[in-house]
Amino acid sequence: MVEYALGNLAAQIHWVLAKPAVPGWEDIRQTVSGHTLYYIYSGKGIFRCEEGEREVEAGTVVYLWPGLPLYMQSSETHPLRMTMLLFDCASLRRSEEGWTDPEPIGRLRLPYLMPLAGERMRRIGGLFREAEQEWVPGDPVREARVKSLWYRLVSELHEAADEGEIRSGEQGMAAALRRFKEQLDTGFAAELRITELCEQTGFSPVYLRRNFAARYGCSPKEYLGQLRNEHAVRRLRFTGDSVGDIARACGYSDVYQFSKAFKKRNGISPTDYRLRAEEVKPAPSTQTSAAPSS
Repeated sequence: MVEYALGNLAAQIHWVLAKPAVPGWEDIRQTVSGHTLYYIYSGKGIFRCEEGEREVEAGTVVYLWPGLPLYMQSSETHPLRMTMLLFDCASLRRSEEGWTDPEPIGRLRLPYLMPLAGERMRRIGGLFREAEQEWVPGDPVREARVKSLWYRLVSELHEAADEGEIRSGEQGMAAALRRFKEQLDTGFAAELRITELCEQTGFSPVYLRRNFAARYGCSPKEYLGQLRNEHAVRRLRFTGDSVGDIARACGYSDVYQFSKAFKKRNGISPTDYRLRAEEVKPAPSTQTSAAPSS
């Protein structure tokens, strides 16, 4: 499975469809080449696939990854009312050299069935309802609006899935990983000791490193290096701060360590990078506006 970060996902929405509440309807999944999300607003029914036969009801999100067949049957007395969202998604990254080739995502880190409750259920249900109302196939503006809803929806679903992992007994690893990553995100400018931060979570450093890499696609040390580099690149491009000030602001002990790490990652020194960035900036316009006519 291709590892991905939510911020690197690109999506193509193919179809948003309202399935009205018709007693006793039966259906099978017709398109298995893409990803499908269902949100059940009301009613009850049976969903059957390789994951087994399950009863479904209002407030449930169903996620079908590519290749997964599905049989659905609605209750005669409490018919299912659902919204279906069919899409493809890929991991797409941009570096200083340009965009990478998209890597199709075979399966998102979402469970097959996800019962929701409370405020989370209201937010996610509202996003599905809004996508259903906005969807107009062939209208690029309306399709773009639905795509923006998709990004919010997928973020909410991943958060809900993480909370579900904690409740299902994974000993809080998902929450520990989030807290650990937040410490790196907010404390990157400090002198961080990865091993000590790992130990603070209550998990062994080896176990946490392995789970961090599985979720975020790289080790904590590599993630911190990438994060510091991203901050340094922007300070070199968009500020007049000295290289020494940038080194300290990005968590490096001195200019030598900063320059060494920067050159290893980017192929040139911080000073040369800044000079190159200056060369590609557009020259200011010398055209003067015409004097107002009297």
